[in-house]
Formats: sequence, structure tokens, C-alpha cells
Amino acid sequence: MIKAIIFDLDMCICDTLTVPKSALDPALKILHNSALPQQIKTKIEIALWNTSWDDIIRIYAIPEPIASELGNAYAKLETPDGVKTYGDENFIEKLELYKILVTSGYSRFQETKIKKLGIAHLFDEIIINASELKEKQKGKFTIFKEFLERKNLLPRQVLVVGDNPISELGAAKKLDMISVQTLRPTVKKWDEADYHIASLSELAMIIASC
Repeated sequence: MIKAIIFDLDMCICDTLTVPKSALDPALKILHNSALPQQIKTKIEIALWNTSWDDIIRIYAIPEPIASELGNAYAKLETPDGVKTYGDENFIEKLELYKILVTSGYSRFQETKIKKLGIAHLFDEIIINASELKEKQKGKFTIFKEFLERKNLLPRQVLVVGDNPISELGAAKKLDMISVQTLRPTVKKWDEADYHIASLSELAMIIASC
């Protein structure tokens, strides 16, 4: 029986394509003026919209002090008006289970995003794995593992819903939790996920089947 659901934010509930491109201009300016190869700059600029900053640093091996300079710029950003959900978040409220939102990124940007989307009330708990708090960062694998322990839950009693195989879905797989990939526009299907959904309305059926 499913007793809890862990949700990712970006490309799961938040349509990151609705975040105005200008929102990241201060960080992009530093990126474009850096000594990184142009091919890497292009990949990073694309990744900024669907991958956490910490994963980007690791994936593209961004050296210091470029990583710090970019991080400092990113930490000052706020999510501007106009950001939207995919329009199916109301189905979260109907699920009578413990619901937790876990997202990675800089606190100010993620907090203002959650506020402007108006989704905080949908969750029993919200955790931001803050990029600026290096000494307190845990990563989603550790966050999920600790959640199982403090709630005394078995891995197969928890759904993890998100888009990213490198982040939340990969952590769920390693912990033997049930992974559900949200196939939002631009998301590449990951065959190793337990389930794939186009809408959060499909979660009720998955829960019933488990």
C-alpha cells in the first residue's frame, strides 16, 4: 500500500518553460563571459532550465572560480511573475496520502517560485536542498533515505514523482522506491522508471494498482 508521495518541482509541477528567459540574465552574462568552451556554455544554458545547479557543476566539471561566480549570481535571483504550473496540480490535493515536495536549487529562486505558483498548501512538508548551503546539503538520495527512516516506511510504500533520472528518479531507483516519471514537453523518457505519466491525474490509478 502506498503511504506517501515525494514530488519534484521543476518539469513535474512547475512548467519551467514559462519562466521568462530574462530571469537568468545575470547568471547567463557571467556564463557567456567565462573562459568555458562555447559548446559547454550552450549545454549549460539549456541545462539551467531543467537541472539543479549542483548537478550542472558535477556533470560539466565547471572549475572554480567560475562555479562560485555563477553560483553567487544565481543565489540573488528571484522567480519573476508569469511562472505557471502544468495545470494539473489540483489532482495532488485529492490524494489522501502524506505528500512532500523536495526540490534542489538556490533558496530564493525556489521559494519565490513556490510562492508565485501558489502550491505550498498542497504539501504536508516542503524541503529545499539549498545550493548555497554547501555544509548542509544532503542530496535527494540522503533526503529520501532519511524520510523513509523518520516516517518508518518501506521503500515500496513511497512514490517518487519527477522528471530527472540523474536526480530524484535515480535516487528512488537506488533505494527501491517506486519511480514515476512525468513526461512533460521536452522530457526524455527514461525506460528504467516504474511508471510514466503525462498528467498528475494518472497518479490515482497508479496508487490503486499498488
